[in-house]
Amino acid sequence: MTALALTLALALGGADSLAKQTLGGLTFKAPTQWEKTQPDDHSLTWADSSSGAELAVTVFPVDPQRPAKTCVNQMVEALGTEGFTALTLGAQPASKKVTTDFVGEGGEEAKTDANKVTTTSIVGCNGKTKWVMTWTSKTAQGARFGPILKRVMDSIGYGK
Repeated sequence: MTALALTLALALGGADSLAKQTLGGLTFKAPTQWEKTQPDDHSLTWADSSSGAELAVTVFPVDPQRPAKTCVNQMVEALGTEGFTALTLGAQPASKKVTTDFVGEGGEEAKTDANKVTTTSIVGCNGKTKWVMTWTSKTAQGARFGPILKRVMDSIGYGK
């Protein structure tokens, strides 16, 4: 089997397949094989028990409604502006921040590649609906999870 055929087979095989989700006026795709929970009416989370990767989405109505860019700027300011970069998702303004850290106990000796995680935090707003998405996975698994996160981000849309 060629590398392309193997990649295609894995992608279509459902290991990390995505399905459309709707939460509070936001639509997006999320992993179908991961454990899905709903901590409250405004939030959904997915966890991959085999890798420790997690996706969390929280959505709220904007009250009072305001211009989308103003809404995103206010969210970024509330979180601390350092490290955020502007982008457009679902044809509306958004902002993304990528951080890396280490998990586990043991101080400096625990700071190994095996314990390194990357978290991508994204905020967005269309003036009526605002949302926060976080994706956390081991940095060493970026080749697997980077493309999945991109597909999730590209799927973001707003309901009517």
